[in-house]
Parts: sequence; C-alpha cells; structure tokens
Amino acid sequence: MKLYVKVNNLKILKNIDTLLPSNLSKTSTLLDANSPNEYRVNLQSAKELQKYQEQIFYDTRELSKLVKGIYFGNSSCEHLMPQVREIVEALEFCKDRHYNFVFVFAPLSQNKLEEARFICDMLNRQEGCEIVVNDIGILQLVLEYKNLKPILGLNFTKIIKNAFLGNVAQNDISKSQFKNQQKLLSSCEFENESVRVFYKSLGVGRFSLENVEIDVSFLNKSHKMQVDLYYPYITLANSKACDIAGSFEDERGYFVFDECSKYCNFTSLEFKNSDVLGIRQRYNTLYKTEISLEVQKELYKESRNRLVWELFL
Repeated sequence: MKLYVKVNNLKILKNIDTLLPSNLSKTSTLLDANSPNEYRVNLQSAKELQKYQEQIFYDTRELSKLVKGIYFGNSSCEHLMPQVREIVEALEFCKDRHYNFVFVFAPLSQNKLEEARFICDMLNRQEGCEIVVNDIGILQLVLEYKNLKPILGLNFTKIIKNAFLGNVAQNDISKSQFKNQQKLLSSCEFENESVRVFYKSLGVGRFSLENVEIDVSFLNKSHKMQVDLYYPYITLANSKACDIAGSFEDERGYFVFDECSKYCNFTSLEFKNSDVLGIRQRYNTLYKTEISLEVQKELYKESRNRLVWELFL
C-alpha cells in the first residue's frame, strides 16, 4: 500500500513539511485542550499511522519520507475548486518533490462545467494525470481525454453512515436494529461483479473507500480494481445547501449559485459534544473523525492500493 496526502488548497500544500512532523513528541508538547481540532487530529492520526506503518506500508522510515503523491483539490464544494494558477503551482511543487499529482473535483453543477473543461484541457497535457471525480457528469467529461485517468471518488461508494452508531447505548437500540445498521455500513456496490465490469469497461480501475468496516473480501475476485482508503475523516452528509454560507449571507441564504465568499476557509461549525462524537461541519459537509485504523489485509497487501491521508479538512 502506498501513502498519499490529500490537501484542499495551495496554502496547505506549501506548508506540508510542518504538517508531516519528523518528531511527533515535540509537536505534541505544543498542543493542549484549546488547540484547533485539525491540529489534534493530524497528530493523533500520524501516531496511529506510525503504529501500523510497517504492516501497511512495509517501511519504518519517517512518514514524510513515505509520501508518494498529493491529492490536490476540495472534494466537497464546487466553489472551492482551485484556480488554474493554483493548479499550475501545485503541479510544479509536486514535480520538484517528485510527488505524483492527482487532481480532485467536487460534485459539480452545470455552472462549473466550462471551468472544469478548461482544467481538464490543461491537465491533459500531463502524461497520465489522475483525476478524482465525484459525479457522473465529470466522469463523462474526463473520459473524453486521452491522458486523463479517472478515479471514482467517495460519492460513488455512498452508504448510509449512522453518525451515532458507535455511541449508542445498548438499551437505546435493539440488537436487530444494530445488526441492520452494521450490515448497511459493511456493504458496498463494488461487491457486485457487474459494477466492477462496467467501470473497467470505461477504463476506470480505481475507486475510493472510507475508514469504515466494509467487507472488502471481493477485492480478491476477478475484475479487480485498486482502492483509495481515505483517513481519518468520514463523510456523513454532503449537500448543495451550506449552513456556513447561510450563517453569514442573509441575502443568498444557504444556497450559493454564483461567487461564494468562502467563509468556510476560516471557520467550521461544531455541535454539542463535538469532541466526544468527533462530528463537525466544514464547507457544506458533515464529517466524523475516525482515528482508529485497522486496515484489512485485502487492502494493504496490494501494493497499488493507496491510503489517502487528509491532513486538514
């Protein structure tokens, strides 16, 4: 399994060295209960990766030296799509570091199609550039280009994820209800051979999963596909409506159709007991933090599979 890092914007990419600490014990001394949640999650997830890194990556070097590539772009909101100049800078940064470059599209509306096509035109000049797509329309667009390789994003493996399942008291839910929820959580449409055959016929060989208890034994079967495992955040809900935009923009409200003020670059929404439940809203999406990492053998034994470490939301 290979280690890739996902960053949402150019600022985070340019500061990646500070987010991949070579000495975690020094970093931990700078953190306290009032530190931003993102910093604490970065540290906790790094320690968890270190705990399993020899098993997962077959390598004991510093995490910063294991990074093979960068996933660049926001996968939640179309208004946070990087500008072309930012993509060019990110490409140059990755070339200087000898990182593989993967661009990430959010689910896009018709309003962003022209901009997306312009980006595809530019990236098509790169040899074998990979693109994460999160809707059928952009998948169809990317498939028009000879040099672009589509990766199916998390929207293609949507499952019902109960945010509170791990925190429900036994007397609050019946055993049958609990088993039904677990069954939903452990299922994925890519278990179906015909689904894998269909996407492979289009030239798609990779799809995305989150760090939940999905049964991946089907990966050993024919019509194999590679997997991106996202960590340490789990997407609970994603919408065109944005609570953060609605909190600041009385005129336009929760639906931003034109240029967005992007207040979410500076703030997130927390809920009661957020620290206990690990649930927060960033951008137009509800996330849950899942630090515990026990990668199934079917995932880490395949060297072409990837763990995509999202340093900051």
